[in-house]
Amino acid sequence: MADLEETLIIIDADAESARHLKEHLDSQGFYVEIFSTLAEFTPKLEDLSPDLVIGDLPTGELSTVARLVAPMRPRPPLIVMSQDVSSGHILSALRAGAAGFVAKPMIDTIDIDHSISRLMERVRLSRENQQYRLELEQANKSLKAGLEELQADHRAGRQIQMKMLPEHNLEFSNITFDHCIKPSLYLSGDFFDYFPVSDTQVAFYFADVSGHGASSAFVTVLLKNLTNRLQRNLRRHSSDDVLYPDRFLARVNTEILETDMGKHLTMFAGIIDTESRTLTYSVGAHFPMPILSVNGHSRYLEGKGPPVGLFDDPKFPLYKEHLAPGFSLVVCSDGLLEVINAKSLAEKEECLLETVQSASHTIASLEKAFRLDWVTELPDDIAIVSILESAV
Repeated sequence: MADLEETLIIIDADAESARHLKEHLDSQGFYVEIFSTLAEFTPKLEDLSPDLVIGDLPTGELSTVARLVAPMRPRPPLIVMSQDVSSGHILSALRAGAAGFVAKPMIDTIDIDHSISRLMERVRLSRENQQYRLELEQANKSLKAGLEELQADHRAGRQIQMKMLPEHNLEFSNITFDHCIKPSLYLSGDFFDYFPVSDTQVAFYFADVSGHGASSAFVTVLLKNLTNRLQRNLRRHSSDDVLYPDRFLARVNTEILETDMGKHLTMFAGIIDTESRTLTYSVGAHFPMPILSVNGHSRYLEGKGPPVGLFDDPKFPLYKEHLAPGFSLVVCSDGLLEVINAKSLAEKEECLLETVQSASHTIASLEKAFRLDWVTELPDDIAIVSILESAV
């Protein structure tokens, strides 16, 4: 049976033959229109939009029909009916654009039924493919629009995230704080901050949120908000948690757990006291450990602690380190290890240490030493904070 609303056209000057064929095709479920001449059919072509044309037409008119229906999608095939069944005439009909040939008079409908069934199957398949193509094009347009909107959101998010970062070359006493950050995507899960908390103390922290993209970047917004609140609390004398790295990490841990986002962080938090020349710090599973350099010698700081945002009541040990004059401290995310060409993790750590030791510890020299400007695709976010004391 025909699909609903499939239209077949018969062009035949033999009215009796056309009527019998129409009755047969009507019984098959087709919508059938009869025209006695091509001239009669041509003005109706656009309105009828036929699925198949059957005609007893001379070769010249057959070529005209083929040309008329060529722009239609799907293109309706043509079946020629003719009393001339010579091979030359059949070949001419096929060359003119016919897809099938049926001899007249038709003793039965077997041949015409077979041709119509074969060609209509092709029409239906073409129609389905056209519909799939239209749906795919529409889906691609929607996807492209959604992607453009997402990219715009990410660009806006990145601008906001960049504005949350501290200023470059922050001077505190003789100590200069600077940084660089290179997200693997639009948004980064690496975050850091540094800010004075007294006339002789400056606080800083470095965080690497699990995962990538918007959800990780959102955690950095929470982290910045918490830091601002703790600084306000310190000024109001309502809380001094920001002065103690272990308590600071504990506060972050509580805040992250309360969001129930399924995110955790690795963190390093420290306080530099320029009067006592000490670095007091706590570690929240941060890796690799910061590198302390003095008089041309570099080494990793000691320390360990649990991740932030995984456990209800973690303990973050407090560590102290004496800072010799002219010290420098480099803190980086583990993404930096990904761009170091070495086989094992231990070799990467050793290469990281050697590269930092050989560089001048400024952000510009570190970016050059690790060839970060030449890296086009980053497997992970990369962030570096440089803390450098100048000679008095």
